[in-house]
Amino acid sequence: MCNKIIYYIPPVTPISSPVMAAEHLFLSQPNISKSIKDLEKELDVKLLTRTTRKIELTDTGKLLYQYGQRISQSIEHFYDELDDIKNSKKGNIKMGIFSTLGTDSFSELMALFHKEYPLITVRFVEDGALHLKNTLLQGELDLVVMPLPIDDEFESIPFMKGNLCLVVHQNHRLADQETVMWEDLKEESFIIFREGYQVHELIMQACKLNGFEPNVICETSQWKFIMEMVSFNQGITILPQSDLEQIDVSEGKIKVIHLNPSINWQIGIAWKKDSYLSYATRTWIEFIKTKLEGSRKDQ
Repeated sequence: MCNKIIYYIPPVTPISSPVMAAEHLFLSQPNISKSIKDLEKELDVKLLTRTTRKIELTDTGKLLYQYGQRISQSIEHFYDELDDIKNSKKGNIKMGIFSTLGTDSFSELMALFHKEYPLITVRFVEDGALHLKNTLLQGELDLVVMPLPIDDEFESIPFMKGNLCLVVHQNHRLADQETVMWEDLKEESFIIFREGYQVHELIMQACKLNGFEPNVICETSQWKFIMEMVSFNQGITILPQSDLEQIDVSEGKIKVIHLNPSINWQIGIAWKKDSYLSYATRTWIEFIKTKLEGSRKDQ
C-alpha cells in the first residue's frame, strides 16, 4: 500500500487527468488508470470523481494528496540533508581525550574547523586513557586520543609527542637547574595524575628504574589543580610537554625543567578498526592530519 501511495505523489499540484499523470510519470495511461483503481480498492475508498469534462479529487483523495505532499517534501528534505552529510557539511562527533592533554591542545584546531564546517559539532569527553579505550571499544565514542603504540584492534594517526618534564615552584631547591636527574627526586613530594592515566604509569616506571618509589601526596585527574598545588609550593609534579607546545607557566610561580634520562611519550587519535566512521568524523580526521602536517613543516 505504501509503495502505491508514494508512487502517485504529485510534485506541486494535483494532476488533472490520467493523461497528464502518465506524461508526468513517463508511464502509459492504462497503467495509471489501473494503478488508481487498485489503490482505491486497497484503501476501500473513492479517490477521484469523473465526469465527461473533468476529474476531481474526492474528500478522501484530497486527504491522500495532502499527506502525499508532506511525504514528498520529507523525501526531498532527506536527500538535501543526505547530500550535506555526504559532503561533510553537518554531523556530530564524540571524541575522548584525557586530562593530561586537555581541550587546550584542540582550541586552535576547533576554531579553524568550525569556521570551515560550522554545522559539524565535536563533543569532547574527558577521562583516563584506559577508560576511554574501553568506551571506544563499546562504540560509545567515535574517536579517542590514546598513547602510542596502540593495539591491533585500533587504527590511528599520530597527534603529538614530547618528553616528561619536571615542574617545580620558582623557590624550589632545584629551580635553578637546567636538567635534573630522576634520583634527585627521591625525597620530594609528588603531586601527579591518578592511576589509569598514561603519565602516572610512566612516572612510576621511571622512578622504579632509578631505584626509588615516589612519595605521592596527591593524585588527581585535574591538570589545573596540580599546577595550583605546585604554585603554592606544596610539592613537585611531572607532566608531558609537547614538542610543538610548551607547558604554560604564565599564571603561577613555577618553572619547567628537563629530566635525565628523558622519558618520551607519544599520543595519537585512534578509532576502532573496521568500524563505521561517519562523513563528519572522516572530515575531522583529515582536517587534523592536514593542519598537523602544516605545523610540523613550519617548525
